[in-house]
Amino acid sequence: MKRNLILILLNLTLISCFISDYESEIITSPSDNYSIKARVNRTDKSATDYAYVLIDLFDKDGAKLTEINSRAGDASKWSIGWTEIGDTIILQSSDIGNKAWTLTNDRPTEIKMTDKLNDRAQYLYSEKYK
Repeated sequence: MKRNLILILLNLTLISCFISDYESEIITSPSDNYSIKARVNRTDKSATDYAYVLIDLFDKDGAKLTEINSRAGDASKWSIGWTEIGDTIILQSSDIGNKAWTLTNDRPTEIKMTDKLNDRAQYLYSEKYK
């Protein structure tokens, strides 16, 4: 009986890991002017952002500036981070490919991917999925 109870509790714990919302750690930009945090709505299927990777952008005081809906699905592997220099957000997504946003006047603007940005995206991916 005790063994069955332990197995049931273990299964419930594992299941809850897959059906709870997700929030990443806060990642500060190299300039220290901004930070980002990824989050995923994994529980409210009626919401328009269900299972999308959302990126919250904060200023250096921690005030939220905006939210970027990356349109990357959470069912695939993904990672976020910054370029090594400057204030450019990088998303690596096995779902939609790599994306980047540069910040001007506290607003993100999507930019065209370059070889250097793609290399950084692959590095972020390799760090997350070691």
